[in-house]
Amino acid sequence: VFGADGTPDTAYFNHLADAFLHGQLYLAQPPNNHDLTEYQGHWYVPFPPLPALLMLPWVALAGLPSVQTVLFCAIFGALNVTFVYGLLQALSQRGWTKLSVTDNLWLTGLFGLGSVHWYMATLGSVWFVAQICTVTFVVLAVWSTVANGSPWLAGLALGLAMVGRPNVALTWPLLLGIAALQGRAKEGQIAWSGLVKWAIASAIPMLLAVAGLLLYNNARFGNPLDFGYLSENVADRLKEPLRIYGQFNLHYAAKNFWSMWLAGPQWDAKLNFWKPDPEGMSLFMTTPALLYLGRARRASPLTLGGWLAFILLMIPLLLYYNTGWYQFGYRFSLDFMVPVIVLLAVAAGERVTGSMRTLILVGVLVNLYGLLWWHLR
Repeated sequence: VFGADGTPDTAYFNHLADAFLHGQLYLAQPPNNHDLTEYQGHWYVPFPPLPALLMLPWVALAGLPSVQTVLFCAIFGALNVTFVYGLLQALSQRGWTKLSVTDNLWLTGLFGLGSVHWYMATLGSVWFVAQICTVTFVVLAVWSTVANGSPWLAGLALGLAMVGRPNVALTWPLLLGIAALQGRAKEGQIAWSGLVKWAIASAIPMLLAVAGLLLYNNARFGNPLDFGYLSENVADRLKEPLRIYGQFNLHYAAKNFWSMWLAGPQWDAKLNFWKPDPEGMSLFMTTPALLYLGRARRASPLTLGGWLAFILLMIPLLLYYNTGWYQFGYRFSLDFMVPVIVLLAVAAGERVTGSMRTLILVGVLVNLYGLLWWHLR
């Protein structure tokens, strides 16, 4: 359901920003209660508050009714595409990849139009806004590490991303790999003592973000470890598994792996055509250029850090109690898409070949279909 301004009634973060300005942590009059958490007679947004914090100036200056979360999401989506291009260019300028401006534009197009980022950036609901805003600060963390190597800036950016989705802390090995390359460029070999100092310095802002989230939880639910997910007002189909197995469990791994890497579309007899499976579809279908990941085998701290971050980021997603329903493709893939883009830049070698460009274009067409399906369904 959308309001007159196009803002979904499940946007929530705009209302949370308004609540913060009134000294409250709960929504006084939520327009909906789906995926909210009820505690002591109040409805809370269980998701970490990064987007609400980013909306504070807009709400404070213009008032809650003026906030258009779809526009807000689109702005951050555009920033993400710009920042990914900046990251790819910085990697080339350092000599850590060998791609030209044109090649980097192709990979930027893969991210912006050839992945689920495209349709997600056109939505304003709480789940999509959270993921889009989180990606913004993940890209900034990686880009700043490549560009200047500052552990404080990298840790601050990744810490802010964690205030949107805490699991993206697992991007940190990629930052560490980049920092190792920075040190090797100066010393001729990896300076382990300097790398340890870098790691400690970058971890401090991240630990402060964790402390902030724990205090936020304690203020809401009287328990620093309680985000409110276990008592969340989820869809009926999710309540039973959440009650039995909890939020993270090996029980969910097979289904999540299927949705992430293997699932295909569904046949719609009425339309006499294939339609997306709202449980999720294989990333090899929505972003087929990921087939090139197997070529990212160069022995370097950048590649090692990228693969380690990618694998670690997948683990909580495989153990999570839902696949991201209702969606096109596999929306949680945005959590690891930044390391993936870095790995693809390595995998491309000296240029983005014609076959890789073809796969990128196929991905753009698939995601164009997904965009139209979502908005016209």
